[in-house]
This record gives sequence, C-alpha cells and structure tokens, in this order.
Amino acid sequence: METRYNKEYQQYYIYALEQFLIKTYGYSEHDARIKVMQDYDEVKEDFERK
Repeated sequence: METRYNKEYQQYYIYALEQFLIKTYGYSEHDARIKVMQDYDEVKEDFERK
C-alpha cells in the first residue's frame, strides 16, 4: 500500500510541476512535460523558491 501511495504522490508532484511551468512561464502542456522529465531537479528547485 505504501508503494502505491508514493507512486501516486510522485505522479501528482510531477503534474504540479508541469502546471507551475504552464502558469508561470507559459509553457505548452507538451513542453512542460518534457522539461520536467529532462530537468526535474531544476524545475523542483524553481517551484520551491516561488
């Protein structure tokens, strides 16, 4: 059960990062998805700073 919870949390967090890029920087959904996949740590840092 705990593994499933962690996976769902991770998926939600990735979605939140994508929405952050879309709303803050005007990324398209596709570009935001790619950016999060390629630069997860960088996007996460930016999200946590703002």
